[in-house]
Amino acid sequence: MNLKDVRETLVWVEEELMGGLAATDVFSTTSGMSVAGINSSPKACALFNVVCQNIEKTIAKSGLPVPQHLEQTIIRLGVNGEVIIAVVDINKKYRWGMAVDSSKAQLGILVSVVMPDASLRLRKALGEK
Repeated sequence: MNLKDVRETLVWVEEELMGGLAATDVFSTTSGMSVAGINSSPKACALFNVVCQNIEKTIAKSGLPVPQHLEQTIIRLGVNGEVIIAVVDINKKYRWGMAVDSSKAQLGILVSVVMPDASLRLRKALGEK
């Protein structure tokens, strides 16, 4: 694991989202504990780790024709979706979570630019080729 590269990637994400990033963390899928973050929220890491696990279990039980494993979960909160919660599985050991203010950062930039590029960088920094 290269924590320097992880932190640099998170700083890059913050810059790309032009003031819209409220918080971000890379956290363990087994413990839910953060290994690096900006405006870190240990409670959010632990709780959203459980939420992602429960979403996967729910999908498996539901019989919906979707993959058993989700690589990303995006939740929009608020009347107009003002807050975006995104959780990306980086590899089997780590997830990357973000809280984004959608009035400052466009969803298209988040989903089409930031998430794909940062995910690749984080995979490399966390040991996945």
